[in-house]
Amino acid sequence: MPARPRQKSRPNADLAERIQSILASRGLTLYQASQRSETLYGRSSPYFVPHNLYYDLRGGTFSPSIYQFVAFSRITAYRLSDWLRVFGGDLENIARLQVSLSSPRTILLDSSLTDPYAWVPWFRNRVGNVPAAPIAPLRQLLESSRPQRLRSLSGTDKRGFVYAKIGYQDALAFPDLLPGSIVRVNPNTPDEPVLGANGISRRMFLIEHHKGFFCCHLRALGDNVIVPVSTQPSYAEVELRRPHEARRLGIVDLEIRPLLRAEQPEVPKDLAKQWKPRPLSREGKVGPLLRNARTTMRLSLRKASGASRKIADILGDDRYFISPSSLCDYELLNTAPRHFQTVITLCSLYGLSLQTLLKAIGIGPEEAGREPMPDHFVSRFLHVESAEEPDRELEGGGFLEQLLERCEEVPFFLRESIGPLSGLEDASLDDFLWIGGKQDVLHPYLVNGLLALVNRRRRRPFHFASKPLWQQPLYVLLRRDGTYLCACCGLENGTLVVHPYSQHFHRSEQFRYHHDVEVVGQVVMIARQLA
Repeated sequence: MPARPRQKSRPNADLAERIQSILASRGLTLYQASQRSETLYGRSSPYFVPHNLYYDLRGGTFSPSIYQFVAFSRITAYRLSDWLRVFGGDLENIARLQVSLSSPRTILLDSSLTDPYAWVPWFRNRVGNVPAAPIAPLRQLLESSRPQRLRSLSGTDKRGFVYAKIGYQDALAFPDLLPGSIVRVNPNTPDEPVLGANGISRRMFLIEHHKGFFCCHLRALGDNVIVPVSTQPSYAEVELRRPHEARRLGIVDLEIRPLLRAEQPEVPKDLAKQWKPRPLSREGKVGPLLRNARTTMRLSLRKASGASRKIADILGDDRYFISPSSLCDYELLNTAPRHFQTVITLCSLYGLSLQTLLKAIGIGPEEAGREPMPDHFVSRFLHVESAEEPDRELEGGGFLEQLLERCEEVPFFLRESIGPLSGLEDASLDDFLWIGGKQDVLHPYLVNGLLALVNRRRRRPFHFASKPLWQQPLYVLLRRDGTYLCACCGLENGTLVVHPYSQHFHRSEQFRYHHDVEVVGQVVMIARQLA
């Protein structure tokens, strides 16, 4: 996400006119909306909408508070997220920023903020396509179709999965899961883990405890005691009693792994030494909530403020910056943030869900409207007419339908995060490969693989004999016969040598570079299922 030039509050007559049009669509004037807000909340309430709002907006000296946005939403019955979008606020930025910022501790990603009325590019099966090869570019299997509203694709994102981002200080499952990896957690699973011969669960779980979240294998001691088990790093083994000291959120069943900038995990002192579990907290007030969230993320006030500066640079707006003194006031004085920019920054920094923070400052979801604004009010893009009509290919059983069935859910909330995860800001269908048809793979990261994203500009292969497996780059190769190969490889005296990392025996294949094989590019991201 390249930084855009920063912008501050400025006179905006167009914004005032747009609000006037939105209110008029509900048969309201600003005076009537102001009167209703006074009736509902009182004139001295932070929810009160002033009758001179247009004047303040045109002067560039006023920005509505988050409470006033809720009032607008309730009075007009339009969704809160749409009202924020009118003023330039996009709640989907929360998940995008959570993915982009380096996170010391594992956090839950807020996947609930995806706009179901947004238009997204969509695809269809190529006419007359043959069964998919074990490894094949998506361009050979799919082609661009008409844009679709997300709600028309509701069957692909309503499974109730939870998503988390692995931190670099609590990567207990390293190298099975890398710091920065996005994992999907299935909460609809049996509560008791299936244990292996050594008493450790075969699958990885996401658990919550008072220090945050762990994504790891578990050892069960009795009915209600679990012990998080680390693989390579030496984290302390601590007994956690359920449900007071820990709770299981589900089984990890999918990983989206960025490969370009893999981080070496750290083992902080507070997790390396034995620590005493405490009951899970359920803070109700905003001050304790923010303080606990910040300390869980291992951020000082100064570091948190510095991270907010990065958010302001990314979004091109200084109003997303929060000074250390303001952060301190929110915690010590139990002060509620006034501006929606501050709310977005706090959720992004501390891994908080929007609903959790709004509830802490006294705003319940029942207070806001539920109807979407018309597209032209919130700048949704309608590319074609009748785009919600299903394509004829969606009714068949081609590659697209098989891929969606195998994925179970499409994480649409990550659609703007491909750039931060992979380093490719302009990724297209040409850069994605299907890798899910090959069983005997040459690298453990390809086991149960689904899709790979390839940087086609990185075409010179390197193999580092001194680096561990998780740091070895992966490449996609195109053989002369038109088939594809995904493996680690390097050049040796003009010969391309494939280095297999497999549970089964494979001889190192050798190819004449540029004669027998071409390097398509380096794999920078993989989506794979976890058995």
